[in-house]
Order: sequence, then C-alpha cells, then structure tokens
Amino acid sequence: MRPRAVALAALVLGLAAPLAAQEVRGRVLDAATGAPIAEADVLLGLDGWSARILTDGAGRFRFDSPGGARRLRVRRLGYARADVAIDRERDLTVRLEPLPVALDAIVVTAARREQRLADAVVATELISAADIARSGAPDVATLLTERTGIQLDGGVPAGAGAMLQGLGAQRVLVLLDGQPVVGRVNGNLDLSRLPVSAIERVEVVKGPQSTLYGSDALGGVINLFTRRPPAGGASARAGAAAGSHGRREVTAGWAVVRGTVGWSADGGFRTVDLAPGVGAESGTLARRWHAAPSLRWQAGEAWTLEAAALVVGERQRYRTGQLYHHGDNTQVNARVAATRRRGTSRVAPVLSLSRFDHLSRTSTGLEPASDSGAQDVQQLAQLEVPWSLALAGVMVDAGVQLRRDQIRAERVPGGTRVLHSVEPFVQATWSAGPLQVTPGARVTASERWGTVVAPRIAALWRPVPVLGVRAAVGRGYRAPDFKELYLEFVNAAAGYAVRGNADLEPETASNVSASAEWLAGPAYARAGAFDNRYRDFIDTGAPDATGTFTYRNVARGSTRGVELEAGFTSSHWRLETGYAYLHARDDATGAPLLGRPAHSARLAASVTAGWLRLGSTLLYTGATPLQQDAFGAITGERAGFARLDLRAAARLPWTLELSAGVDNVFDRTLGAEWPGFTGRQAFVGLRWVREAGSAAVVRR
Repeated sequence: MRPRAVALAALVLGLAAPLAAQEVRGRVLDAATGAPIAEADVLLGLDGWSARILTDGAGRFRFDSPGGARRLRVRRLGYARADVAIDRERDLTVRLEPLPVALDAIVVTAARREQRLADAVVATELISAADIARSGAPDVATLLTERTGIQLDGGVPAGAGAMLQGLGAQRVLVLLDGQPVVGRVNGNLDLSRLPVSAIERVEVVKGPQSTLYGSDALGGVINLFTRRPPAGGASARAGAAAGSHGRREVTAGWAVVRGTVGWSADGGFRTVDLAPGVGAESGTLARRWHAAPSLRWQAGEAWTLEAAALVVGERQRYRTGQLYHHGDNTQVNARVAATRRRGTSRVAPVLSLSRFDHLSRTSTGLEPASDSGAQDVQQLAQLEVPWSLALAGVMVDAGVQLRRDQIRAERVPGGTRVLHSVEPFVQATWSAGPLQVTPGARVTASERWGTVVAPRIAALWRPVPVLGVRAAVGRGYRAPDFKELYLEFVNAAAGYAVRGNADLEPETASNVSASAEWLAGPAYARAGAFDNRYRDFIDTGAPDATGTFTYRNVARGSTRGVELEAGFTSSHWRLETGYAYLHARDDATGAPLLGRPAHSARLAASVTAGWLRLGSTLLYTGATPLQQDAFGAITGERAGFARLDLRAAARLPWTLELSAGVDNVFDRTLGAEWPGFTGRQAFVGLRWVREAGSAAVVRR
C-alpha cells in the first residue's frame, strides 16, 4: 500500500475510534460519609441522554456505550444533582452531596403511613443515616441532644431522656419501628440504652401526638427505625472505637437479600466509665450489649411479612454518698408485622411485645451484693391494626389498638397488676390544590382510669414547592402509670412514705402550633412557634402529718416558645444553625418550671476535601432554674453552658473509614448540676462497610 493511502486509512480509523463501543463504569457514593448510594439515577450523555440505569446495592453502574459519550448526570432523592465529564476516564467515582433537607425523603410518623416529608401535615424532623454517621454518637440520647429544641432530661436513678417543648421525658413517647417501648424508671426512659449502630433513621414530631399514638405523647414522639435488608445483594459492616473514660465499642452487622427473602442482624458491645444522666464520674459505669435480627419476605405482589427484634443487656453503676447503686437491666422489643397493599388501600396489622427487667441493688463496694435488690418487670403486649384508603380524593387513616400493660414489682400491692385498654383512632386528609386539611381523633377506654378523647386538626399549605406552612390544634394525654396508681413504699430510715392513688385521672395538654419552611436547592430555613396548656399533671405535692407523699392531680401551667433553623450545603461544605426559646410557667405560682432553660442554640459546620471530612458543632444551653422557695421565687440556678465538639473522618482503601472526635474541647464542666457528665471526652474509631451486588449493563 502506498504511504499516502496508509496515512489516510490511519486518519479514518482515528476519527472512528471515539465512536466505537466502550465501557463506562463507576460508583456513586455519599460525599459526606463515603457510603455507596443504591438506586441512584445515572444518565449517559450523547446527543441528549442516550441511556439510563439505576445503581445497584454497592452503588455501582456500568454502560456499554458509544465512545462519543462525554458526560454523566447522576440524581438521587435527598442529594444535589451531579454532572460529570467523562473525557478519557472510564472508571468514575461520583460523590453526591446530601441536601440539608430532603423533602422527597419518605417518613411515616406524621400519618402512620409512608409519605413524602414535604407532604407531612405536621412538622417532622428527619435524622438520616448520613446524619447519624456524621454525629459520631454511640447512642440515641447523644444523637438527639445535639439537635435544636431537644434537651437532655436526666433521671433518678441514672438515665438520659429527651425533653420536647418543655415537657420532660416522662411525657415523650418513644417508638421502635412505630411500636411503643417500655422501660421507664421513675418516668424516665433511658435513650442511652439504645445503640445507633442498629438505627437507620430517626423521626421526631414535637407537640401532642395522642391522636395517632395515645398515651405519653404530650410532648411529642421519637420514632426510631432499625436497619432493614438492602434492596438487593448483600452488605456487611463492622466498627470499633476507643476513647477517654474507658470508652470501648465493637459493632458488626450484615444483611442479605435472596429473591423475595431478606434478613439482617446487628450486634455490639459498649462500655464507658460514666453513667447516663449523672454528672459525677467517680465510681460510675455503663456496660451494654445488643442484638438486633430481622427477617423480611415479599410474599407476592400484595403481601409483605416482617419479623424483627432488639435485645439490650445493661449494667449501670453510680454513687451517692457512701453507697453505690447498681442497675441490671434487660430490654426486649419484638414485633411481627404484615402489610397488604391493593390499589390505594393498605392494611398493616402488627403484634408487638416490649419488656423491661430492672434489678436495683446497693452496696458499699464496686460490686453489688448478690442477695440484695428489688426487681421490677414491665411488659406491654399490643395488637395494632391500622389501615389507609383513598376515597373520593380523601385519604383516610384509621385503626385500632388493643393493649395489655403489666407490672411485677415488690412495691406494688399484690406484686402484679394488669391494665387493658382499647384505642380506636381515625384521621382524614382533604386536599384542595396546595392546601391539605387533616382532622382526626382517638378514643382510649381503660378499665382503671376511664375514657379520654384526643382530637386534632392540622393543615398544610404549600403555595409553591419551595414553601410549606403548617398549623395544628390538638389535645394530648398521659395515663397514670402503675406506680402512680398503686405504689406503696416506706423508707423508715428517712422517715417518709410514698403512696399511689387509684383515683388519678390522665394528664392532658392542649396545643397550638404553627411553622413555615423554605427550601431552595442547597439552602433552607424553618421557623416554628408552639403553645402548650397542660392540666392535671400528676405530682406528690407536700407530705401529710405522717410524712406520707400521695400522688394527685394538681399541676396546671404552660410551655410556649419558638424554634428557628437554617442551613446551606455546597459541593464541599455544610453549615447549619438553630435557636430555641422556651417560656415555661406554673399557673398556680407564676414561677418558671424547674430544669427548663429559656434559651438554647446550635451551630454546626463541616467541610469535605477529597478523602477528608472535618466538622464542628457548637452547642449552647442557657441559664436554667433549679430551685425555688415556697412562694415560687428562684433560689438556685444553673449557669449557661457552651460546648464545642470536633469531628474528623478520613476515607481509606478497602472501604475503611478512620474517625476521631473530641466533645467539649475546652473542658467546660458543671458537675452535678448538669443531667450527665460534661467534661472533655475524646475517641477514635475505625469503620468498614462492604456493599455487594452486580451492576446491570445497559446498551444503547
């Protein structure tokens, strides 16, 4: 062949090479956590968008495409869109930045069914898996108390609960996968008992929610959702952490889906030489283990069957004076559920069991005396049958709960008490253009304390997609617990006694709330106001002439306030801030309610630079009244408390992540005045996540 012909042939082949089929592959990862993103929408660009694919469980995608393709567009709900130039690189890593508020995220707490966050008629705060990973929190209490408007509520004995809208942990309902959790000691449910390694997301709804959830929801609802099997394939994870004050943690989990069946398990061990809700650090201890298995079966197109459990074992120790107090606890939560969907209707019966065994002992040494102690067993068995149906443009959510509450305790006359209740509920949502109106009511009939009705009406107006305005008026209640009804306790050494009152009525609270949120791409702002008027709160009051305290319905007062939040996310950094004001008063005296700060604030910032992520959070809690005289005048106050936390995380090869953090960098301490230890704490951790699966190939 002549040299000129050879050159011409080479030129033709060189021009045609870009049009030959070539492979484009890669992974889509969360820019904040490095975790793979499943079901991300990947589009290949060639004269428009020539092909489309969803990533698999490992975040992988793969195309056989013409060589002329020059760009990718990657989208996923809850993330900012990414446009990526292919150029000569054919093995790509695409990192999506989480949006500060994902309005398309699916939540269930506001309506007891799946719906978009943007459509929830009452304001719902979603703490996602990415938020949990960024926090570095080992337990639910630590995670929640870093959020705007949620305050730590310590207990006696040890415990770390959450206060919402000025209403303490005794009046905040905690759910696990939508089912109530028992385990309150002196009214406080210790959220530090629950590990975040088993939790996929958290939904918080503030203000009375008794219309849908019954008793204990005066202050709001905290709904914890355990990890579920992935959409396909398999996944595994493991982590370890160590830190100051004897902190040691080991966790592991895996999940597998084979055809229509998926199963998962999570387990771990945690220990720290501190006790939840106790400010001191001498002689304190909290040691816990947990196991959380689950099973899911897609039985045809209409039915889904699930079974899941969370078991936690715990030992706590703290000191008062010369005595050590020991608490040995076992928490068991289990449920079996079925969901049937047909057209616009859904029915989802759930049978659940929650049990808490509490052994309390004292000693003069670090180990409890084996022959001492008092044991309480709390148990709740519940059958719930909720259903949803769209009728002539109206969405109806209704159902009924059958409850059996039981306690076994030495301080309860007869040793064992049982209460039964029947609780039907219904709410309907009317939609008219940008306006939704949702009235509802719940009727609870108890064999012991009678009947109570909890109505509510809520509305959502969304004139444009980026703006949502919500308002609600409702009534909540809390039923008297077993010890308030039946307790018989005598402390002869101290010269006092505590007696229950079988004639107690439920506590009630009425609520008016309004909020507005604005979301425009990477920026958001939210403002809300609330007014709670409570009555018949249960208290022991002053002792009688014999030194006996008796529970009675006495208190009446109000909590009102505002909460403000704003945030912004770019491709590399994230900024969030929040402020809450609370005005809580006792109507009888006009005095502030004790233990409730008027001001609190939060400022969080993070930056991602390649493989490194740095974050900081500044938390401020204002001055808090702690003591008052007989006339209601404040005689003791806790000073304001500011805390700066720092976090760092580095992505390593083999899907490893190394993290480190310091809480309370400047070691500001308040001692026993704060419901929990306030000194500096540091930790370092290593996490491994492995997502398996096969990426499908899409051909043009």
